[in-house]
Amino acid sequence: MTSRRNFLAAGAAGALGLASSRFSRAAFEGSRRIGVQLYVLRGLLAKDFDGTLAQVAAVGIRNVEFAGFYGRTAKEVRTSLTNAGLTASGAHCLLASMPDDEVGRTIDFCREVGVPYMIAAVPSIKPAGSSGTSKTSSNPFEHIALEDWRWSAERFNAIGARVRDAGMRFAYHNHNIETQKYGDVVAFDEVLRLTDPGVVGIEFDIGNFIAGGGDPYPYLEKYTHRFELAHVKEWASPFTPTVTSTFPKYAPFGQGSTDWKKLLDALKKAGVKEIFIEQDGTATGDELGAVRQAYHFLLQV
Repeated sequence: MTSRRNFLAAGAAGALGLASSRFSRAAFEGSRRIGVQLYVLRGLLAKDFDGTLAQVAAVGIRNVEFAGFYGRTAKEVRTSLTNAGLTASGAHCLLASMPDDEVGRTIDFCREVGVPYMIAAVPSIKPAGSSGTSKTSSNPFEHIALEDWRWSAERFNAIGARVRDAGMRFAYHNHNIETQKYGDVVAFDEVLRLTDPGVVGIEFDIGNFIAGGGDPYPYLEKYTHRFELAHVKEWASPFTPTVTSTFPKYAPFGQGSTDWKKLLDALKKAGVKEIFIEQDGTATGDELGAVRQAYHFLLQV
């Protein structure tokens, strides 16, 4: 199965319950909801879009985040969400490498769907020739230089302003490669330094950052309210950190090394509005079952 990292990199290359919890109720009821990133269910959605959304709602989830619209029009997506009783908080749909006209079309589409957040899930490689250099790969998981991070941050500011002007919010989502160091410079630090909080929010993928060997807690403490959304996942333990497209093995929520009470409390204190399950791999291939297990586990933390 195509991994999320390869899926996103290929797009870049082509330019395209709660009563038992002390923390969960306070942190994620109301506007702080627990949802799912629908990329987890991509195989099911491709076969039966409406039926899969109905199954997500049957789990108890009401909040979803898209990663592709499966050839449907904005009106069709909106109708499907309404029929399932779901709300779309956002979509992974933008890239720094997108031409401006494609950015505009994507903004128009998402505005019609009615999503509040438009998200870029990966950085892009600075186009060859723009600084007199040539690029051997446009896949950021194969090689990404510090100049690529800086160029992506600049593009995110420009794209974010356009998204804001259209009445939505732009956000950047990290993987594991943000933990890479260039001398004394950490890639994620540079993204946070160079992006304008007025037009660029951050969707902090906690699991991805840990997979790269990063510690999310100092960031959550330092950048209060900078992280507006978050992704959560569980890795089997132990694992060796990696900044390649080969990620650790997933584990059911609660069966890895995550201290979930500590994490949910830290997300609350940091001002994170919503968290999304992104359990992108399972031992059994039952993606919907993995989402169900993760959701009900989080309700009982």
